[in-house]
Amino acid sequence: MNDMQACETPAQPAKTVPDSFPLTVRGFDSESHAMEFGQLLVAYVGEFSRYMNLSQLDGVTVAYDYAQALLDLERGYASSQGLAPSAGDTVGIAMTPSVIRAGQVKSHIVVHAGYIQPLENSDDENYGFAVHTLAHECAHVEVTHRFNTSFPGVLLQRSYSDLQENFRWQTILACWDEYAATFISAKYGTPNTVGYEDTFISALETARSRVSDLIRAYRLHGDVVRILQEVYGAMGNVLKFSAYHLGNLAGIDITWTDMPRTTAALNGHWFRSYFVRLDEACRTIGSSYGCWVDESAFGVIGDLVDELVADAGLYVTKNVDGALYVDIP
Repeated sequence: MNDMQACETPAQPAKTVPDSFPLTVRGFDSESHAMEFGQLLVAYVGEFSRYMNLSQLDGVTVAYDYAQALLDLERGYASSQGLAPSAGDTVGIAMTPSVIRAGQVKSHIVVHAGYIQPLENSDDENYGFAVHTLAHECAHVEVTHRFNTSFPGVLLQRSYSDLQENFRWQTILACWDEYAATFISAKYGTPNTVGYEDTFISALETARSRVSDLIRAYRLHGDVVRILQEVYGAMGNVLKFSAYHLGNLAGIDITWTDMPRTTAALNGHWFRSYFVRLDEACRTIGSSYGCWVDESAFGVIGDLVDELVADAGLYVTKNVDGALYVDIP
């Protein structure tokens, strides 16, 4: 289907955030400028909240020192790894991580001020991109809330049976979140259609060589946990960047077959069937948006990443005692 259908009406005439919510604006040239921009941002988020459920927004941080702002975010739970901007195929400029507040899962938007400041001037050539960036992060708040309402106790709280299950769910949540967020935000500002396509094609072109390099490195370090994490991460990223692209296209009501470069890149390619199946899986999940009764539809994405990892040369099985066995011929 081309639309995500919610079991409750997602568009509400009233705001779903209060007129005042936790807001940090840092790195601006003056305190008065920061305050003015903060007021502007609150107004934009308030308007988005009429069409997205932002009731579980924890707050917004806008900072020129974006990387440090991510590290400084109090997440409400113990984590061995700090938040960091995306690197490699993408340049990270915004993130909406889940946090725990008083036992509840909420979402906190952190965005690089340099990319969002064009909101101050609608004549700025980057204004549409700034609107879209903020809308995309607000959409993540809505998507996280919908999932958490259907499956309480999963986000940030579930203990997985083994590493493979953990890696599966990292991929599942990343793919679904980005598909849904790009779908919802596609109608706001200027969607990054070309950028999403470029990132997908770049990831597609380098996926197998990247994994081959990882496996060659494994022959030297011999760390099975490390190679498992790395290959799941690499193949999960190809699926995630596919999900960005597919969600945006669905949001502007076209299909990937309408995109000549995407069609050419996938023609005869080993990844084509995975791409088609991911599109089908995300559309199926979206068709029951917010009224899921079990996790089976999400599990299809996990099956895809398992197959991709096996196709890359890592064969993961479970012994009779439940322990994982990884064969890398």
